[in-house]
Amino acid sequence: MPETITLGHVLLLLAAVAMVYALAQASAFLKHRGAGPGTPQYARRRDGKRYAAWGALVAILLLALGFLTPLGGVAIA
Repeated sequence: MPETITLGHVLLLLAAVAMVYALAQASAFLKHRGAGPGTPQYARRRDGKRYAAWGALVAILLLALGFLTPLGGVAIA
């Protein structure tokens, strides 16, 4: 365990949570991929696809903030 917890650690933890959310939404998209238009399953498929893309984008952004900026080295505790 590191002596100090940095903002980079928090950002990486948040990125992991966002990626788990994106994977859950992608599984919903894949589960309902055969649904036809006008059904609730089609709406779940559409929303799962959109939220999976947004979740992955947020995870990549958080990873970039944690690794590629000096913000990752700021100690918080």
